[in-house]
Amino acid sequence: MFFKKNYQGVLLIDIHDVLTNLHEFKMQQGNGFAKKYGYKLEHPNVFETKRMFDWPDNIDEAFWNLFLPQFLHAIPPKKIAREALYQLRKEGYKIIIVYQSNTIEFSKEMEKYHEKNIKLWLKKNQLSYHECIITSEDLLELARKNHITYFISANPSHIEHVATSYQTILFDQSYNQGLDGANIIRVFDWKEAYQKLKIQMEK
Repeated sequence: MFFKKNYQGVLLIDIHDVLTNLHEFKMQQGNGFAKKYGYKLEHPNVFETKRMFDWPDNIDEAFWNLFLPQFLHAIPPKKIAREALYQLRKEGYKIIIVYQSNTIEFSKEMEKYHEKNIKLWLKKNQLSYHECIITSEDLLELARKNHITYFISANPSHIEHVATSYQTILFDQSYNQGLDGANIIRVFDWKEAYQKLKIQMEK
């Protein structure tokens, strides 16, 4: 059984554009892929590739089937992410990495595929964590189940949803400008995220 008192705090961390530079990758790879199928970048400042390029579901699925394995193997983590996670774990924080889709319900096979590749990426890049969760479950419910202290994400819909009940750290991106609120702290990198977490936790 999990007892919150065993940890200084529990951090639920969204992998994309917090530990990775996913948006930059989507822009780079998506432009060439879109031209092949007669599409182009329409909305650069949104999160979902389907909306970025205004292409249908089948093209979106083909894009991710082609590029997701490459992304997970090739892309480096964000600067200072390794050092920040190591220090937070050392200081007694429980770290839960989450990969969540709010567009599809994962099959068991797909969950295992993503879990295997993400864990390999985390290990390869020496990123400290306690649990890695691959899910299509509602993030607010996931936060409640895990008794989190902070949710860390760049995804505006994820932040808005979880911030209704929990403190959140929002990693700045072009697609989340204008998002703010009482439970939302905006940061620009892991150095600032670490500093603001420490200040908040010590209050």
